[in-house]
Amino acid sequence: VSVLFVMATVADGKTEYSNYHPSSIEKSETRCQQILECRRQIKNWQDKLTRLLVEQERYYRLAKLRCAAGSTDIQSAESILSWSADTHFTWSDLSWIEKQDKDFILAALESKELPLELKSFDEDVFPLHIRTDPEIFMARVHHESFEVAFRDYAGLVVPRTLCDDKNIMLEVVQRQPMVVESMPDHWRDDPDIFRSVLKHQDLPWKLLQYFSKEIRSDAELMLAVFQHRDSELSWMGDCSERLRDDKVFFINAVDKFRSHCTKRTVEGYIKLRNHNEKPENQVLRYASQRLRSDFDVVMNCVQQWGMNLEHASDDLRRNDKIVMAACTQDYTASKYALPVGLEISFLEHYDFARSIIPYVSAETLKLCLDKHGEDERFCLYAIALNKIFEWSMIPETFRSDPNFVARAAKSLSWGLWEALPLEMKRNVQIASAIVKSDYIDRDVIWDVVHKCPEILSDRKLVIDLIANRRYYADLHLLIVEKSAIDIPNDKVLMLHGVKHHPRLWEYCSDELRGDIDILIAAAEASPDSLYIVPRTYQLDHPEFVACVIQKHRKHCKFDIDINAMYASILREMWHNRTVAMAWLESGGWWIDLEFPSHFREDGEMILTATKNCWTEFRRASDMLKSDKAFVIQA
Repeated sequence: VSVLFVMATVADGKTEYSNYHPSSIEKSETRCQQILECRRQIKNWQDKLTRLLVEQERYYRLAKLRCAAGSTDIQSAESILSWSADTHFTWSDLSWIEKQDKDFILAALESKELPLELKSFDEDVFPLHIRTDPEIFMARVHHESFEVAFRDYAGLVVPRTLCDDKNIMLEVVQRQPMVVESMPDHWRDDPDIFRSVLKHQDLPWKLLQYFSKEIRSDAELMLAVFQHRDSELSWMGDCSERLRDDKVFFINAVDKFRSHCTKRTVEGYIKLRNHNEKPENQVLRYASQRLRSDFDVVMNCVQQWGMNLEHASDDLRRNDKIVMAACTQDYTASKYALPVGLEISFLEHYDFARSIIPYVSAETLKLCLDKHGEDERFCLYAIALNKIFEWSMIPETFRSDPNFVARAAKSLSWGLWEALPLEMKRNVQIASAIVKSDYIDRDVIWDVVHKCPEILSDRKLVIDLIANRRYYADLHLLIVEKSAIDIPNDKVLMLHGVKHHPRLWEYCSDELRGDIDILIAAAEASPDSLYIVPRTYQLDHPEFVACVIQKHRKHCKFDIDINAMYASILREMWHNRTVAMAWLESGGWWIDLEFPSHFREDGEMILTATKNCWTEFRRASDMLKSDKAFVIQA
C-alpha cells in the first residue's frame, strides 16, 4: 500500500511531462485506477478487521459468561479487552442492549453462579419475547440453582405460550412439581406428566388433587405414588372410589408404602412411628365399607398400624385375632376393641402379654404380672424392658429369692438396690450382680462397697472396677482402701489402675512407686504425670518422651494447648531431634531458648513448625530461605 501511495505521488509529479507524451497519459490513468482500487481494498480490509475485533470481543464476553471465575480455559487477552473472568462482573459490564441479547443470556445461564437479574428474571429487565423464549426458559429450568430459587414455588410462572409444549412441561414439573397447581387443565389427565412429577424426590402436598379422575383411577400410577419416598397414606383418600374398593390394590398400596419406609433406616422408622400419631394416616378410614369388613385387608392394616382398628367394622372389632394383632402392634389400640375391656381377656395369653410389656402403662403391667407373675422369665423380661417398672410389682416369692434378685440386678441396679432390705444388701452374690450391671451408677457402687465390702475379695471383680473409666478416682481410692486384697503391693492391679487414673500411683507401695512399668503406664495415661518418671530413664529413652508428647491430645478431654506441657519436659530433652519433632508435630511452638541452632537448618522441622503457624518460617536459616523449592513447599 505504501508503494502504491509513492507511485501516486510520482504520477502527480509527472503531470507536466505527460502533456508532451500521450503514452504517459495512459500509464498515469492506469496507475490512478490501480491506486483507487488499492484504496477500496484497504477500506474493505479495515472494515473486515473492525468486524473481526467486534466478533472477538463478543466471543471473549460469551466465554467469560460461561466459565466460572478464575477458569484456566480463558486465555489472557489484556491487549484486546480487560473484562473480568467472573460471571457477575462480566454481566454487569454489559450494556442494556447486550443484556437483551439471547446469546449473552444463554451464555450466562451456563455458568454456575447466576447474576441476580438472571435469578429473578424480572419483567422490568427482560422484555416479553426474552421471557417467553423456549430456549432461554429451558436453560433456566436446567440450571442447578433452579430448584433452590423456586423451592417454595415463589416467582415461578410458566409463560402461556410455553404451557402447550409438552416437552417443556415435562422438564418443568420434573424439576419443580409445584407447577402442577397452575398448569393448564388438559395436562391434568396426561400420564406422562404425572410420571414426570414422580421423578422428583419431593412431592407437592395433596398431589393427587391436582390431577383428573382418570389419573386417580389408574392402579399402576397410584401404586407408583405410594412407593415414592415422599408419599403419605392420607393420599389414599384422593384415589378413586373404584380403587378404594379394590382389595388387591389396597393391600399392595399399604405394603409398598411400608416397604419404602423400612428401606430408609432412621428416617423411615420415624415416619412409620409418626403415622400412628396422625389420625389422617390411618389408612383403613379411606377404604370402602366392603373392605372394612374384609378380614385380610383389616388384618394387613392393623398388623402395620394398630390404630386402624378404629375404622374396622364392628364384627371385626370383636374378632379375637384382629384385636390381638392390633394390640400387639400398638397396645393403645385396645380402646377400640368391642366390647370395651375385651383386651383384658387377652392378657391371659402369655405370648401376647409378653409382646406388649415394653409399651404398656404401669396399671396394665401390674395386670400382666398378676396373671403371669409366677413365671420367672416373664418377670425378668418385664424388669429389663419396661421403663416404668417398680420392684414392688414382683411377687414376694421372687423378691425374697437371692438367686432371682441377682439375675434381676443385671437390668435394674439402682431401683432394685434401693428397694432391697439391709440383709439382702449384705449378700455377696446380690452385691456382686449389682456392681456388674451394665446400667450401674457410681453412687450405687459407692453404697454397695460400704454395705458389702466383702465383694472386693474377688480379684477379677476388683480389676473390672479399677479398669472402668466411667468411675471417678475417689471411687477407685475407696476400692483400694476397702478391699481385702493388698492392692498397693499388687503390681497387676495397680497397673490396671494407673492406666485409667494415674492419680492412683500415689497410693502404690514404696516399692511399686519406683517400678518403671507403673511409671510408664501413668505417664502414657496422663502426660502431666511425666514428672514422676525418673530423670535418668527419660534421658536414656527419648523415644518414650516423644510418645508421651504425641499422646497428649489423645488423652485430653478438652482441646488443651500442647504448650501447657512445656514445664513437664526436661530441658535436656529439647536437644533431641525426636522429642523436638514430636513436640512440633503435636502443635507446639518453636522454643528459641531450648532448641539448638542447627535445628534451623533442618528443613523437615522448619516445614512442620510452619504448618502450625506460618510466621515460624522466620526460624529458617538463610540457606533454606534461599532455596526456591523449599520456599515453595513452605
